[in-house]
Amino acid sequence: MATPKKMRFGPSQVTEAMGEIVRRGQTGHGDLHYDRVDLARIEPDPENPRQLRLSEHEFLLLSDDAWLLNARSGDDSDERTRLLLRLKDLADSMIENDVLEPIRIFRHGERYRIAYGERRYWAARLAGLKDIPARISDQRPGKVRTLQLVENLHRDDLDLAARMRNVIAVLGELDEEGEATAERFSHLIGMSERQARRYLQVANGPRDVLEAVVGGQVVRDLAVAAAISSINDERRRISVLLHLSNGMSLKDALDAAEREINPPIKQSRGRPAVKVTLGVTSNAGLVREIMRRVVGDTELPDLDWTDYRAVTKAWKSFLSDLESSL
Repeated sequence: MATPKKMRFGPSQVTEAMGEIVRRGQTGHGDLHYDRVDLARIEPDPENPRQLRLSEHEFLLLSDDAWLLNARSGDDSDERTRLLLRLKDLADSMIENDVLEPIRIFRHGERYRIAYGERRYWAARLAGLKDIPARISDQRPGKVRTLQLVENLHRDDLDLAARMRNVIAVLGELDEEGEATAERFSHLIGMSERQARRYLQVANGPRDVLEAVVGGQVVRDLAVAAAISSINDERRRISVLLHLSNGMSLKDALDAAEREINPPIKQSRGRPAVKVTLGVTSNAGLVREIMRRVVGDTELPDLDWTDYRAVTKAWKSFLSDLESSL
């Protein structure tokens, strides 16, 4: 009897008892068992929200040395090209080390569909492997979409915008079973509660911050996004986002927003003013009209309104009397 191929597992290692089951190539452990499965019997799940949809043309390109050399030397490669190159790197690693972590599949008629691990599946095919280690369910897992989204969150190439879109999708799945707490979310995703709390703070926080994160241009750091989400003042929050979009650091953006909302009071030089200057005019008619509107025609002083000294004396007396009456 031929010795079965040695199984290798990465970070998500099974127990020693499970490992023994794997090495024997036997089933057991409820509705989930482990085996090496012929790649020809596996296909991607068409309902996977992150299905790669790798075309035959793209698959052939990954065996074309000239295309690979040109793609690696180009500085303006698009995201799809970079994804193909990462698949090629993963395939090269498998040639040297085999598949380090099993994929998860479920039965679909006489074949299997991938619950998660589609990139490992394509890389294994590209590496020329005939089979792949897999965790096999007898039926489609009830939360397979959540599993696929969670699996996607652990990709190294995702930026914050892509991660947040996945987090929102996972939270939508969890909402069907009740509130998604930081503890529950961190356990599902496999991250610290502090990190999970930040994701939840942004996902459930102000819409403007979430849009800035998902847009991928203004906020690209989770800690920054969580800090802005905690700002309750909408005007201040929008100001911070605007300054961040102009390339400011978070600290500088917060300081700039503070100056806009609460501008510093300018201190005048010298001694503080203790009286109001009423100004100077050469229009004696203006002085007469102001006095007339206050005291009336009958109370206007009888004087020569072209005599500026007399008008000035009358104006000062008028102001003194008016101030005394207040």
